[in-house]
Amino acid sequence: MIINTLKTKKHSIIFILTSLFINILNAQVIDSTIFSFKKFPEKGFTISMQDQGKAKAYFKTKASYYLTQKDTANYIHCMVGLAYIEQARGRYNNAFDIIWNTLPKGKHINNKAPVLKLYRQLGLLYGNYGKDSIALHYLQEGLDIAKAYYSQPKTNSNKLSNSYFSIANQYIKMKDYNIALQYLDSCYIVNSSNKKQFYVNALYGLIHTEKGDFIKAEKYLNGIVPYFENNALGYQAKVNMFIGNLKHAIGQQDSAMFYYQKSLKAIDSLTVHPEIKPEVMEKLALLYFAKNNKTEAFKYMQGAKFMSDSLFNTQSRQNNALFEIKNKYQEDIYKQQELIAAQNKLLETKDKASFRLKLLIAALLIISFITLITYKLKTQMKKLQYEQSIINEKNDAILEIKNKELTANALQIIEKEHSVKELLVAIKNIDPKKHQELSSKYRKSNKKLWDDFNLRFKQINNKFYESLLKLHPHLTQTDLKLCALIKLNFDSKEIAEILAISTHGVHTARSRVRKKLNLNRKDSLTNYIANILPDS
Repeated sequence: MIINTLKTKKHSIIFILTSLFINILNAQVIDSTIFSFKKFPEKGFTISMQDQGKAKAYFKTKASYYLTQKDTANYIHCMVGLAYIEQARGRYNNAFDIIWNTLPKGKHINNKAPVLKLYRQLGLLYGNYGKDSIALHYLQEGLDIAKAYYSQPKTNSNKLSNSYFSIANQYIKMKDYNIALQYLDSCYIVNSSNKKQFYVNALYGLIHTEKGDFIKAEKYLNGIVPYFENNALGYQAKVNMFIGNLKHAIGQQDSAMFYYQKSLKAIDSLTVHPEIKPEVMEKLALLYFAKNNKTEAFKYMQGAKFMSDSLFNTQSRQNNALFEIKNKYQEDIYKQQELIAAQNKLLETKDKASFRLKLLIAALLIISFITLITYKLKTQMKKLQYEQSIINEKNDAILEIKNKELTANALQIIEKEHSVKELLVAIKNIDPKKHQELSSKYRKSNKKLWDDFNLRFKQINNKFYESLLKLHPHLTQTDLKLCALIKLNFDSKEIAEILAISTHGVHTARSRVRKKLNLNRKDSLTNYIANILPDS
């Protein structure tokens, strides 16, 4: 009788532990089967055309709902919507974070169709920062998914067409127009509706303008603006710029200025495509300068300079809030420990009449817990390693992007300084008093820009300075600034522009630094600085 009772209790305990084990494992399972477009929140994108703030709140609410329902597909669509809004506002780092944090969920679902938008959005973000090869990689990943799910008849051919369109747009950024045309042709080939594709025609017009075939360009661009304006589509900002480029190319300056102004109005009123605003303003500045309107030219040139700095400056209000990925598995471990403690307390209150029963229960618990913890730790270590690899890849990409931003920003400043100086010379002959006033403002603004540049480099590459000073503590601030510019691959002429010294002075400064670094004549100063690593 006692033996039967022991067996019964033993089986009950094993059943309880097995159930607990299965429940904990189930808590870790990522939704891999749920995939439904029926609940997809298209309404959010409609709202974003009128009020991006409301659309953002809508997507957040829907994302939380789909997450609780384990509907990973629609959760991904909501996160893509949030990333789209952040990108439209120029908050590229926020959009970048959203996509990176969502991507792991997409890797664990069987139907990869929702991941299409993640890859496309990631490709567009990398494209904005000039990382062409990485951008094409993710856009091609998206195209492969689109081909797998939408190449058959009676499927959504727009998804496949959009993928070809995104790759064509990237090749246009790379100025590889012939390949871009091939992808644009594919947009029409795969589209079963045979309707006019206004977005595709807009890019056709842009390409033919750049290739100098203005008759074809006008054919594609003619009459497409009303479609975007009537439907309140943000792409009208780019279309107006494309038409402005065409008018400028064929010598119709007044018409070009009209369309550039329309482009600026669309950017500001619809809060879309801020990345093209500096380019549009700069083109307006050149047109005003050609019309001998120096005041308006100077205003738009300064505006382009300010917009470029505020949009791509890593210290700007829009881009200074990078999120760190939290380690959710620490909370899982804590909950597991609470379950173990609760189970132990429950077992301690059980029948104390039989010592052997207690030993048996303890042995079963210890064996089960050790097995569970070992399994969980192995599973979590694999997931942590995967998450860490994503974090490392993201951090490396962000650091490279930030340094690229910094370099591009400095080169833009140098280029725009030449333009501003030319404008000041022109104004001097017309209005000396105005020239003196603007020159004073220019000098103050210029000094602040380079001070900001140096501050941003220190914040982005603080470990570089620490490592360099650890090896060579006698370096001065001037020496460090020269090393920073060398690390960013500026040549002697560009360094001379930034430091406001002659090219000969740069060579002298480089020789002084070489001596302080104890380099031989055959050693490369550029390679030495490039190989300075954190905690060297």
